[in-house]
Amino acid sequence: MNKKILSFLVIMLIMVLILAGCGLKEDDVVSSQYNVNEDEISVLNSTKDINLRDTDGKGTNYLFTYKNEDFTAIYTKDNWKIKNSYKITNGMDIAFICKALIDIHPIHGKDLKSYRTVDDLVYEWQQHNLAYNILPDDNSWKEHAKDVDLDPADQGKSLAEIYEARTGSKLDVNKLKKIKNSQKVQKIKNSSKVQKIKNKVKNFLNIN
Repeated sequence: MNKKILSFLVIMLIMVLILAGCGLKEDDVVSSQYNVNEDEISVLNSTKDINLRDTDGKGTNYLFTYKNEDFTAIYTKDNWKIKNSYKITNGMDIAFICKALIDIHPIHGKDLKSYRTVDDLVYEWQQHNLAYNILPDDNSWKEHAKDVDLDPADQGKSLAEIYEARTGSKLDVNKLKKIKNSQKVQKIKNSSKVQKIKNKVKNFLNIN
């Protein structure tokens, strides 16, 4: 076979593999993005490991350290807001963080009499993580989902229930997957690697 033709075929094959997700079906590629990452190894052994500290001495603004990154935790009455909580995905580590937070400021449950437990706080945090991973980039709630608010109102609520409460719409996971998948494919098509391959193909065709 002519070397030029063989080179052209190799370039085209590489391009097809990139656009097709290296042989995986689109649903396979995208569905892997929707699971909370429980395979990540836990790095915490106790609540002390996060070095939770009150930054202004007023019992409101806190910082804690996780994997050498500082995270902001803001306490207002019956509410802990953790900024960029979507970055923390291991369930055991989330549990240590929640325990550290409620040891300082407990949060009431829905009935405003009982107190929320570590288990149900972890569940709510993971629902937000799941929402952040599922929602397309242009969804208005995605920006809110990256931070978790641990409060009485959302105790025990599933992702679908939280989504409906925030947006007023029913959660259609399949529709969101398709939108996110379309955005993902578009990003791949617009990536510099794909553009370089396209340019090589154009140059090859022009030469021949």
